[in-house]
Amino acid sequence: MSADKSIQHIKTIRESNFRLLHLFSLYLNERADFISAEMVKEIAGIGGFSEEEAFLILFAEACGVHPTDGGADRDFFSDYLAPSVRCMDADVYRNDPYYRNIRFDNVCDGNWELRTDRLKPFQPFIWGDVRPDEQLRELPPLGYFKEEFPYPVVLEDGREWMLVTPNEVETIRPAIAAAHGDVVTFGLGLGYFPYMVSEKPDVNRVVIVERDPKVIGLFEKYILPQFGRREKIRLVCMDAFDYLDTVMPLEHFDYLYADIWHDAGDGVPLYLRFNKYEDRFPEIKFDYWIEETMLSYLRWYDFDRMPDDVRDPYRWLDNANTKQRAKLLDAEKYLAYTRQ
Repeated sequence: MSADKSIQHIKTIRESNFRLLHLFSLYLNERADFISAEMVKEIAGIGGFSEEEAFLILFAEACGVHPTDGGADRDFFSDYLAPSVRCMDADVYRNDPYYRNIRFDNVCDGNWELRTDRLKPFQPFIWGDVRPDEQLRELPPLGYFKEEFPYPVVLEDGREWMLVTPNEVETIRPAIAAAHGDVVTFGLGLGYFPYMVSEKPDVNRVVIVERDPKVIGLFEKYILPQFGRREKIRLVCMDAFDYLDTVMPLEHFDYLYADIWHDAGDGVPLYLRFNKYEDRFPEIKFDYWIEETMLSYLRWYDFDRMPDDVRDPYRWLDNANTKQRAKLLDAEKYLAYTRQ
């Protein structure tokens, strides 16, 4: 395969990746509760489909993808949309230790509200990180439950601020498995990661660095008392990078987990800043929330900045899935690029 054809192939894959991401974002932000249980049952009854097939048909049509028309839509449906969507087992999450043991009564505390919200039956949600396959397809995993599913959420002035959904459970799961010894985590949220790792026998202590005193106060008052191993928990109200610069050199940690961003869009510059500390603390294992999704952003950033006349698709492909690529990039250059 010639270099030009390789470059064109990568561009075609990228266009399909971005199309899928755009369709998912549009649906979740504007039509998240469009598909009802009644609609699914009606389509299943009319066509003799399973409920899973009926949901996929409705979801594709709602996204403007018409596989029965053939051509590009048929291929996009079979190669991208259908493999991304699955029905999830709600019992897997109901039996998660955090969901099982931490209770959330509706509480108003100043301009903060702690309450339980619910995913409706057949309301889709992203439930995991994005990982490229061997063809560089990036399929955001989208799931749904057939039944109502409750989850905890914190609102500030009526705006959703923190929550624990299957997405948080799945994307944090690898970090929970890796955490050991003395752990430091940046970003508190609703305490899912600290709770889960504090229950591990091979974790000695968990230091949580959170810069918002209101979030810490809410956690200490309503959530921390429910921890079974709260003696392992220590809270530090401090900016993440101030802590890295001034306190970390005086402490001993075996594992670090960073989760101070809302999504990959605002996370990449912060991720790149954290990367610079890995060489400073080589004895600590660093992990990051939704790292694979952020690496996706960085891969395409890297690809776009390579002029066509010197672009080597084979070198790019060799490096496309490596964490080292992120370490070679500069956060300010990335920010300047995204603002163009």
